[in-house]
Amino acid sequence: MEAAHLFDDLPGGSGAGFASACVDARVAVGTMRSLASVGGSPDAVERFGAAAQVAAEMDLVLARMARDIDVQSDVPGGGLAKHHGFRSAADLVASRMGKHKAEAMRLIEVGRALEEKEKCGTPDPDPEPDPDEPDDGPDPDDPEDNDPPEPEDPQPTPQVRYRAIVTEALDAGQISADCGSQILIMLDSLSEEVTDAAKEKAATDLVTRAQGLDSGKFAAVIRRFKASLDVAQHERTLAQKRQARYLKIWENREGMVVVDGKLDPETAAHLQAAIDKMVGDQIRRSRDTPGEDVRTTAQMRADALADLARHALGCETTTAIFGTTTVVVRASASDLESGTGLGEVDGCSTPIGMSVAQRMITSAILIPALIGDKGQVLKLGRTVRPFSKAQRIALGERDGGCAMCGAPPAWTEAHHIIFWSRGGRTDLSNGALLCSHCHHVIHDQGWQIRATDTEIWFIPPASVDPTRTPWQGGRARFGAPRPWNTTRNDSSDRDTHHSGIPPT
Repeated sequence: MEAAHLFDDLPGGSGAGFASACVDARVAVGTMRSLASVGGSPDAVERFGAAAQVAAEMDLVLARMARDIDVQSDVPGGGLAKHHGFRSAADLVASRMGKHKAEAMRLIEVGRALEEKEKCGTPDPDPEPDPDEPDDGPDPDDPEDNDPPEPEDPQPTPQVRYRAIVTEALDAGQISADCGSQILIMLDSLSEEVTDAAKEKAATDLVTRAQGLDSGKFAAVIRRFKASLDVAQHERTLAQKRQARYLKIWENREGMVVVDGKLDPETAAHLQAAIDKMVGDQIRRSRDTPGEDVRTTAQMRADALADLARHALGCETTTAIFGTTTVVVRASASDLESGTGLGEVDGCSTPIGMSVAQRMITSAILIPALIGDKGQVLKLGRTVRPFSKAQRIALGERDGGCAMCGAPPAWTEAHHIIFWSRGGRTDLSNGALLCSHCHHVIHDQGWQIRATDTEIWFIPPASVDPTRTPWQGGRARFGAPRPWNTTRNDSSDRDTHHSGIPPT
């Protein structure tokens, strides 16, 4: 069902036509609801996917109409929104949908992009003059022929290419309205120093990454892309974040101590690394002894914070927990030398400026990881079975955490793709960082993994995907754009890279 089918043939057509289409759609949805209530369907995932596609197309209808409300509200006196008792179109849309205002604003942004797509066009080039045709220009001897020519109808302005890329993906149902709006809002917010070519390339890459990612994980990808595209602006933003850091602790009326705060990446790095390490250890112990530790992950974090405080106060009865805790600060060697570009800290999705990276690398408890221009990493062959600490860090450069789901690095372990007992080498191309859950999923369901020093791909079993279409994991899916992954000038290479074809 295309979104256009819910509208009349002409924009602004009769309300009766739209109302009739809505009635038909609700009848169809009612049928879907009755069929969905039957439990135990063997094709539940396929059915859900089909229904989700209908919902995504309906989002485009809502987006286009939200934009219509926005236009009618942007008039002197407040227009439509004020007439209905709201301060803005976003407030009106959010109220009618029962959503947060931020979601309504994203919907309006998608509607604006769809409107641009409807209006965009490219004027035909001027035809070459025919030398055999008489010149029809004004005749100076004819006073009636000296009037200025009638103005031509204005041609619609062509849509900016990067917005067109995103809109086409939305229109084709390749990405959700939420993910599409995140891309549009981010690219529109970049400074004038960022070229349209860079925005267009980012739009193409982000459309590919958005497919199959939920909007929460995709938001982290958006932050990384924005930082890499506009480094100077990002460094200014980091300075503002550091000034905005705070931590509050108080006791509420129920007698519970409430901890509330915001930390910039540099301040949070040590705390987050320590807590992630402790929680990761607890998760692995829970796997080995099922049912013994019934705490939630949030409860584990609370207990880890208490353990940190006990250690800081000199508790002598608790075993030391930080012997294997490593905080990795990574940056390219050339950027570190020049003092430009961005770096990263394990467990934080927001990149850091090079001045912050240089300051953090001087800390004795932090490990600097310098990456070459091609992402070069180590190989140890079959000299040892466990992955070395250096290889573990190198795997972190490629995978960023759990290569399959993006969980924090401290929650993962380095695993041999081909078992050591079956001749698998202790090389990066035979290693993968996986959390406990994804490790079990891969082995229990029969997933396959293909990896190189810089890329990792997952091939689902036929029971999950009958086509067994590979999809990329690691930093190429969850991380910031990196030179050796994104610098592809040849279009055929780029298409192959993103078409689900893993390295052989």
